[in-house]
Amino acid sequence: MNILGLFIRYGTWAGNMPPQFVICAVLLFIDFPTGYKVGSVWFYGYLINLLIKNTYRKERPPKSGWRVAHVNGFSFPSGHSLTSLLLYWSIAKYFAVPFPWAGVLYALPFFLGLSRLYLRVHFPVDVMGGWTIAILYIFFFGEKVLAWNMQFYDIFYKICHFWQ
Repeated sequence: MNILGLFIRYGTWAGNMPPQFVICAVLLFIDFPTGYKVGSVWFYGYLINLLIKNTYRKERPPKSGWRVAHVNGFSFPSGHSLTSLLLYWSIAKYFAVPFPWAGVLYALPFFLGLSRLYLRVHFPVDVMGGWTIAILYIFFFGEKVLAWNMQFYDIFYKICHFWQ
């Protein structure tokens, strides 16, 4: 595999659920109120992704074309596209990340979505669908979700700060 292929193959890891969960957890310890906002947007977006995937149950492209050995789950929408856009855009917004780092955070989900096409584990409609759902969620439901989720803030704060 060439250098670009290796970069994409390992770079796509930033769109996986476990590293995104760890990022959210770390953000809670850096700045709990802001990290809670980011984690809330990401968590409900992740649930939406699972709901849509398990409703449509669209099969992935044929394994014979994949450039990776192992991928799980259904194809539509691309979770890498949807959840990475929610996570990295929320970090840029709520942590008020300055330019040029905010630009990196805003561009990263597009790299991750394109990486899924390069690896041939998604169809273009899966990636575009993930981005579209995430953008619609942010602009139409993001603040409403945060307002609703604030009812759990104190409980979650106590769980995360049980040693105090």
